[in-house]
Parts: sequence; structure tokens; C-alpha cells
Amino acid sequence: MPNNPPVMSRIGVIFLTWQRYLQKQLVPHQITLKQQFVLRKLVSKPALNPSQIAEFLYCDRPTATVIINNMERQGWVKRSKDPLNKKMVQIAITEEGEHKLASLQPVFQSANEFDPLSCFTEEEKQQLGALLGKLSDHIKQVKHEPE
Repeated sequence: MPNNPPVMSRIGVIFLTWQRYLQKQLVPHQITLKQQFVLRKLVSKPALNPSQIAEFLYCDRPTATVIINNMERQGWVKRSKDPLNKKMVQIAITEEGEHKLASLQPVFQSANEFDPLSCFTEEEKQQLGALLGKLSDHIKQVKHEPE
């Protein structure tokens, strides 16, 4: 029997390999994968607070703050006080941030030319999607278990 790594290790390696591939496409544009993701989110929402950004980046609040600070230095986002809660900060995309995101469209198109799932039949894609959905739902239960 071949020595195959555990399934969760394989999923992790696949994720990291794909993430590195996408980040490599962005290197010439001097933006990180997480930064472009934040810009894409801010285009669809008028403003987000740092905790929301941390949540959708799957990182802690201090890490999100570093990402936001770097983006603010580039002029891609701006901070302002939340009008409803003056203790909160809001992050919004700037016109420069919108231009930066628009300049990345050719990168997204070329990245989309390679379909990592093209090795599967349509039936296999549906099976994989269903299995990963089931695994995701199962793992989400861990977050809700009492301590």
C-alpha cells in the first residue's frame, strides 16, 4: 500500500499551492492576495470595520490591522469614524484603490485561464463539491461546541 498523506494534509497542500500560484501572479503588481481580496470586498460594501475584515480574511485583528495600515499607506483605503458608533473605525476603498483593483483585471483573467478542476469530470466535480461541503459543515461544528 502506498504511503499517502492524510486527506486534511492534502487539502492543506492543495490550498497553499493554489494560494502561492495566485500570489505569484500579483507580485509584479505590488499587491498581496489578501489586499486585493479586501479591495474586492470593499467595492461591494460601502465600508467594513477591522473586525469584519479580520473575519473574512481568517486572521486575527492585529494581522488585519497591519494589512489595513499597509493599504492605507498605498492610498487604497481610508479610515473614518463610524457615524453610528464613534468608538468604531470604518475602512472604505478610495478612488486610488478602485483604480488599483481595475488594473488587476488582466491578472484575474489569466489566473482564470487555468482551471485546477479541469482534471475532473462534471460528475467528479459535483461529488467533490458535495464532499467538501459535508466536511466544511462538520468542521464548523467544532467552533460551536461548548468548551
